[in-house]
Amino acid sequence: MNRPPQDVEFKAGKAKLTGTTVTSDSRKGYLKFGVTPEGLTCVQWRPRDSSAYEDEFYFAPGESKFIKVPACKTGRMYYLNFSGSDQKEFYWLQEANVEGDAKIEKALKVIESYIPDDDDEEMVVDTPPPPTTTIKQEPPKNPSINEISQSQPKPTTTPPPSATNLDFIKDLFSNLPTQPKQPQITLGKILTAENLIPFLRENPEIKKDLIQYLPEEYQKDENMINEVLHSAQFLQSVETLDYAIHEGHGPEIVSLLGYEPSIASQRGVEGFLTNIQEGTNKKKNNK
Repeated sequence: MNRPPQDVEFKAGKAKLTGTTVTSDSRKGYLKFGVTPEGLTCVQWRPRDSSAYEDEFYFAPGESKFIKVPACKTGRMYYLNFSGSDQKEFYWLQEANVEGDAKIEKALKVIESYIPDDDDEEMVVDTPPPPTTTIKQEPPKNPSINEISQSQPKPTTTPPPSATNLDFIKDLFSNLPTQPKQPQITLGKILTAENLIPFLRENPEIKKDLIQYLPEEYQKDENMINEVLHSAQFLQSVETLDYAIHEGHGPEIVSLLGYEPSIASQRGVEGFLTNIQEGTNKKKNNK
């Protein structure tokens, strides 16, 4: 049995070709390559603040090609090539460590070259799918994020024979009523400089407490905290915290902050903040 390779996910943005010019989309996102139970290569892209995929493409085994754009000065622009047509979908790598690009390319080559055995196509799947390998390279300041993390495989049940037919699945789901998508709450949308600066101005005691955690040269001038809130380092830290909560580490973070974790902290940013609020109220009532 020829087992399919692990899924690969990495930080990447979209880009659009207009004439002979490729223009990058400023949004941050994730690009994921994987192999379906039917042996097709699946490529998906989503913004980092959403779990819904905007792009989703399927290729016959061995037909997907992720090609570097040689004319790009940074060398980080790629396009997804569709054989038999002129369609091209452009993406640019957003991983912080440029040296890790080669590792991403190597992992994608494994998926692109995967050809399932004939026996595999006829076999009913009764084992869990392979875990997703998410390739991440962050700056040295965040060493805990600079690693390859593997998500736990989710058990699957054996589908009926007709469920392996992609057309049948598409027809089935197309007749189901759609639910309106709820906007996802992220710390990046809450902990903005526009929100925090007025708050700290109205709460000087909290501002004074925060200043002691700044570098020594910033502690001499209280207004320097405004500069920190606009810095790329602060935005990166908030994004890292957002990701950790999204990956299910909310209870651990709540505990490190001195509160008792509840089941709410496992329900994304909104549940995490609810847990913090409940813990704060409990401490106030116990005084």
